[in-house]
Amino acid sequence: MSVLVWRAPEPQPAVSPQPVPAETVTQTPRAQKQKPRTVEKIAPPVEQALASAVAVVPMKVPNGKDFTPKAFLDERTLLGYVAKKGYDPAPEWWSYSLDSRTFKRLAVLDFAVAPVQTPAVGEVMIAWFKIKDENVQILTIPVTGGTPRRVVSFPAERDVDKVNGDTVHGVRLATGDGKIFWSSLKSGGVHHVPLSGGEPSFVPDTEGLHLVRWPWVGPSDERLRGVRNLLNLSTGERPDDPARAVCDVTWCFTEDQAVRRDGGKAADLPGRHPRRIVGDRFVLLSQVDKQGRKADAVYDIATSRVGRLYVQSRSKPNPTLYVGTDMFHFRRGDTWVVVHN
Repeated sequence: MSVLVWRAPEPQPAVSPQPVPAETVTQTPRAQKQKPRTVEKIAPPVEQALASAVAVVPMKVPNGKDFTPKAFLDERTLLGYVAKKGYDPAPEWWSYSLDSRTFKRLAVLDFAVAPVQTPAVGEVMIAWFKIKDENVQILTIPVTGGTPRRVVSFPAERDVDKVNGDTVHGVRLATGDGKIFWSSLKSGGVHHVPLSGGEPSFVPDTEGLHLVRWPWVGPSDERLRGVRNLLNLSTGERPDDPARAVCDVTWCFTEDQAVRRDGGKAADLPGRHPRRIVGDRFVLLSQVDKQGRKADAVYDIATSRVGRLYVQSRSKPNPTLYVGTDMFHFRRGDTWVVVHN
């Protein structure tokens, strides 16, 4: 009897985001060779330094179940996955209004959403997928809530392994132009289907390409190494890849600078060991002051400001940083601190 292991996607922003624990975010060889640099003073808390980009959200909904941030429905409304600890046969989608500070239940699901799975959010619909009977099923609900509706189903790609069990691969999702787009995490290739459903269609000339954020695609889905060899499916644009840099769509970083992919504006990074870019805007890095105090921090390229996530401690474990494509979050007390584009 074989065992199926589901490989789900990395969180994306209208392209699905994937949370990645901070301890799994690796440094590039360039960052490891970087010369030690110190700062005069560790940055102030991110809530203070980047107030307009930070949301502080309760960790539980009114019924006591855990709320896990997943994506933003709009600038002031957060979408989250809600389930009781352990197995929950009927988990739910909920939204949280940053203005009214209230929760709203949007839908009840018939399966558990994997920790790394983030739905794709459009103007009118929320889309996600599940694996059932070795098929990928893409489902939607209106952004205002409703009963989940299956839009399309197709066979999942799999790797056969008689020793360790077969691996079933998920997809990366995006929404736009009244359609749902997806690419296989195994072989790539972009397909789409109308939000109303129907037969899937293949996007020409996307063999082996993976969604980055619509309409951008690239040859790899390895986010930690940056995105290279990009192609804009709407315009045909192929931007250059700066040498010795890790890039998102617009911005890149080197050992000590944030630079535009097109070679324009550059800014010195206020720290060391930059790890990745979130939301084509935030650079995750470390800071060390002259007294040797260390902290994890985020540099906001858009505002040239830096905020402290938390001070590193030897006496207690550091919070886990869950990193998506357009946002990341971590626990502070009984709340989530969410930094988002």
